[in-house]
Amino acid sequence: MKKNSILIELTPLLDVILIMLFFILVQSEGRMGDFYEETREALEAEFAILEADLEAYKAEHASEMEILRGIGASYEALRLGLEEDAGIIMISIISNETDNDMRWILVESAAQVTRIDLCWSTAARDAAALELNTVMTSKIQDMASSIVVVAFRFDSASIFAADHRLVSSAIHIQRQFNQLIVAELDIRV
Repeated sequence: MKKNSILIELTPLLDVILIMLFFILVQSEGRMGDFYEETREALEAEFAILEADLEAYKAEHASEMEILRGIGASYEALRLGLEEDAGIIMISIISNETDNDMRWILVESAAQVTRIDLCWSTAARDAAALELNTVMTSKIQDMASSIVVVAFRFDSASIFAADHRLVSSAIHIQRQFNQLIVAELDIRV
Protein backbone atom coordinates (compact mmCIF):
# COMPACT_ATOMS: atom_id res chain seq x y z
CA MET A 1 0.00 0.00 0.00
CA LYS A 2 1.09 3.32 -0.97
CA LYS A 3 0.55 6.26 1.14
CA ASN A 4 -1.00 9.20 -0.50
CA SER A 5 0.56 12.31 0.43
CA ILE A 6 -2.09 14.94 0.72
CA LEU A 7 -0.87 18.26 1.70
CA ILE A 8 -3.48 20.54 3.16
CA GLU A 9 -2.53 24.05 3.50
CA LEU A 10 -3.92 25.46 6.73
CA THR A 11 -2.64 29.01 6.54
CA PRO A 12 -5.67 30.53 4.74
CA LEU A 13 -8.05 28.68 7.07
CA LEU A 14 -6.13 29.89 10.11
CA ASP A 15 -6.22 33.46 8.76
CA VAL A 16 -9.99 33.26 8.41
CA ILE A 17 -10.40 31.88 11.95
CA LEU A 18 -8.18 34.61 13.43
CA ILE A 19 -10.04 37.34 11.56
CA MET A 20 -13.37 35.98 12.87
CA LEU A 21 -11.98 35.92 16.44
CA PHE A 22 -10.78 39.50 16.02
CA PHE A 23 -14.27 40.64 14.95
CA ILE A 24 -15.86 38.76 17.84
CA LEU A 25 -13.47 40.36 20.32
CA VAL A 26 -14.04 43.84 18.90
CA GLN A 27 -17.78 43.35 19.00
CA SER A 28 -17.67 41.92 22.54
CA GLU A 29 -15.42 44.79 23.71
CA GLY A 30 -18.05 47.20 22.48
CA ARG A 31 -20.72 45.27 24.34
CA MET A 32 -18.55 45.20 27.45
CA GLY A 33 -18.16 48.97 27.27
CA ASP A 34 -21.93 49.30 27.04
CA PHE A 35 -22.31 46.84 29.95
CA TYR A 36 -19.85 48.81 32.09
CA GLU A 37 -21.64 52.06 31.28
CA GLU A 38 -25.05 50.60 32.13
CA THR A 39 -23.70 49.15 35.36
CA ARG A 40 -22.12 52.46 36.35
CA GLU A 41 -25.39 54.32 35.69
CA ALA A 42 -27.38 51.76 37.69
CA LEU A 43 -24.93 52.01 40.60
CA GLU A 44 -25.07 55.83 40.53
CA ALA A 45 -28.87 55.67 40.63
CA GLU A 46 -28.74 53.18 43.52
CA PHE A 47 -26.23 55.36 45.42
CA ALA A 48 -28.46 58.40 44.91
CA ILE A 49 -31.42 56.49 46.38
CA LEU A 50 -29.30 55.28 49.31
CA GLU A 51 -28.01 58.80 49.99
CA ALA A 52 -31.58 60.15 49.97
CA ASP A 53 -32.61 57.38 52.39
CA LEU A 54 -29.62 58.19 54.60
CA GLU A 55 -30.55 61.88 54.68
CA ALA A 56 -34.15 60.99 55.56
CA TYR A 57 -32.91 58.67 58.32
CA LYS A 58 -30.62 61.41 59.68
CA ALA A 59 -33.53 63.86 59.75
CA GLU A 60 -35.77 61.33 61.50
CA HIS A 61 -32.99 60.45 63.94
CA ALA A 62 -32.40 64.14 64.71
CA SER A 63 -36.09 64.68 65.48
CA GLU A 64 -36.16 61.57 67.71
CA MET A 65 -33.04 62.77 69.51
CA GLU A 66 -34.74 66.11 70.17
CA ILE A 67 -37.77 64.28 71.58
CA LEU A 68 -35.49 62.15 73.79
CA ARG A 69 -33.62 65.24 75.00
CA GLY A 70 -36.96 66.81 75.90
CA ILE A 71 -38.01 63.68 77.79
CA GLY A 72 -34.63 63.64 79.58
CA ALA A 73 -35.05 67.29 80.58
CA SER A 74 -38.58 66.60 81.83
CA TYR A 75 -37.33 63.62 83.82
CA GLU A 76 -34.52 65.70 85.34
CA ALA A 77 -36.99 68.46 86.26
CA LEU A 78 -39.33 65.89 87.82
CA ARG A 79 -36.47 64.32 89.76
CA LEU A 80 -35.28 67.71 91.01
CA GLY A 81 -38.86 68.64 91.85
CA LEU A 82 -39.25 65.49 93.91
CA GLU A 83 -35.99 66.19 95.72
CA GLU A 84 -36.94 69.80 96.40
CA ASP A 85 -40.46 68.82 97.46
CA ALA A 86 -38.92 66.46 100.03
CA GLY A 87 -41.65 63.95 99.30
CA ILE A 88 -39.21 61.05 99.45
CA ILE A 89 -38.55 58.75 102.38
CA MET A 90 -35.68 56.28 102.06
CA ILE A 91 -35.80 53.22 104.31
CA SER A 92 -32.77 50.93 104.40
CA ILE A 93 -31.91 47.82 106.37
CA ILE A 94 -28.20 47.83 107.14
CA SER A 95 -26.31 44.91 108.62
CA ASN A 96 -22.83 44.73 110.06
CA GLU A 97 -20.59 42.72 107.73
CA THR A 98 -18.69 41.09 110.58
CA ASP A 99 -21.65 40.41 112.90
CA ASN A 100 -25.05 39.57 111.33
CA ASP A 101 -26.78 40.05 114.70
CA MET A 102 -26.01 43.79 114.54
CA ARG A 103 -28.62 45.34 112.23
CA TRP A 104 -30.46 48.61 112.07
CA ILE A 105 -33.05 50.44 110.01
CA LEU A 106 -32.21 53.86 108.58
CA VAL A 107 -35.10 56.20 107.76
CA GLU A 108 -33.95 59.20 105.71
CA SER A 109 -35.88 62.22 104.49
CA ALA A 110 -34.90 65.84 103.85
CA ALA A 111 -31.39 65.39 105.28
CA GLN A 112 -32.76 63.89 108.51
CA VAL A 113 -31.67 60.37 109.37
CA THR A 114 -33.21 58.21 112.06
CA ARG A 115 -31.50 54.98 113.13
CA ILE A 116 -33.53 52.15 114.66
CA ASP A 117 -31.55 49.23 116.08
CA LEU A 118 -32.76 45.66 115.48
CA CYS A 119 -32.16 42.54 117.54
CA TRP A 120 -33.83 39.16 118.11
CA SER A 121 -35.54 40.06 121.39
CA THR A 122 -39.32 40.07 120.92
CA ALA A 123 -39.77 43.16 123.12
CA ALA A 124 -36.99 45.00 121.24
CA ARG A 125 -38.49 44.05 117.85
CA ASP A 126 -41.92 45.28 118.93
CA ALA A 127 -40.33 48.53 120.13
CA ALA A 128 -38.46 48.85 116.79
CA ALA A 129 -41.70 48.32 114.84
CA LEU A 130 -43.48 50.95 116.96
CA GLU A 131 -40.59 53.41 116.56
CA LEU A 132 -40.49 52.82 112.77
CA ASN A 133 -44.23 53.52 112.48
CA THR A 134 -43.89 56.63 114.67
CA VAL A 135 -40.94 57.98 112.67
CA MET A 136 -42.66 57.32 109.34
CA THR A 137 -45.88 58.98 110.53
CA SER A 138 -44.05 62.08 111.71
CA LYS A 139 -42.00 62.34 108.51
CA ILE A 140 -45.09 61.92 106.33
CA GLN A 141 -46.99 64.56 108.32
CA ASP A 142 -44.04 66.98 108.11
CA MET A 143 -44.08 66.80 104.32
CA ALA A 144 -46.12 69.35 102.44
CA SER A 145 -46.77 67.08 99.45
CA SER A 146 -49.94 65.03 99.15
CA ILE A 147 -48.14 62.02 97.65
CA VAL A 148 -45.11 60.57 99.37
CA VAL A 149 -42.59 58.25 97.68
CA VAL A 150 -41.18 55.55 99.96
CA ALA A 151 -38.10 53.74 98.68
CA PHE A 152 -37.26 50.61 100.64
CA ARG A 153 -33.68 49.52 99.92
CA PHE A 154 -32.23 46.24 101.13
CA ASP A 155 -29.74 43.55 100.22
CA SER A 156 -31.68 40.29 100.22
CA ALA A 157 -28.46 38.32 100.61
CA SER A 158 -27.55 39.94 103.93
CA ILE A 159 -30.87 40.65 105.72
CA PHE A 160 -33.25 38.37 107.56
CA ALA A 161 -36.80 37.71 106.34
CA ALA A 162 -38.17 38.85 109.72
CA ASP A 163 -36.49 42.27 109.26
CA HIS A 164 -37.94 42.58 105.76
CA ARG A 165 -41.42 41.67 107.08
CA LEU A 166 -41.10 44.25 109.89
CA VAL A 167 -40.41 47.10 107.43
CA SER A 168 -42.96 45.86 104.87
CA SER A 169 -45.59 45.69 107.62
CA ALA A 170 -44.84 49.28 108.71
CA ILE A 171 -45.09 50.47 105.09
CA HIS A 172 -48.39 48.61 104.69
CA ILE A 173 -49.79 50.30 107.82
CA GLN A 174 -48.74 53.75 106.56
CA ARG A 175 -50.27 52.99 103.17
CA GLN A 176 -53.67 52.54 104.77
CA PHE A 177 -53.67 56.12 106.08
CA ASN A 178 -51.59 58.02 103.49
CA GLN A 179 -51.08 58.16 99.75
CA LEU A 180 -47.77 56.39 99.30
CA ILE A 181 -45.86 55.31 96.26
CA VAL A 182 -43.65 52.44 97.37
CA ALA A 183 -40.59 51.07 95.60
CA GLU A 184 -38.72 48.06 96.96
CA LEU A 185 -35.15 47.94 95.69
CA ASP A 186 -33.09 44.81 96.21
CA ILE A 187 -29.50 46.07 95.90
CA ARG A 188 -27.89 42.65 96.01
CA VAL A 189 -24.40 42.83 94.61
